[in-house]
Amino acid sequence: MLKTFEGFKTRIVAKITALTTVQYINKLFGRNINNIKFSII
Repeated sequence: MLKTFEGFKTRIVAKITALTTVQYINKLFGRNINNIKFSII
């Protein structure tokens, strides 16, 4: 499988978006925003 720079950028943006979303959810529920291991449970 050929990995292009576009694919690399997409993966990086997806990871940053997921991390930011988890931190936002944690902030809404009043938890530590860096608690990403048990964020949705």
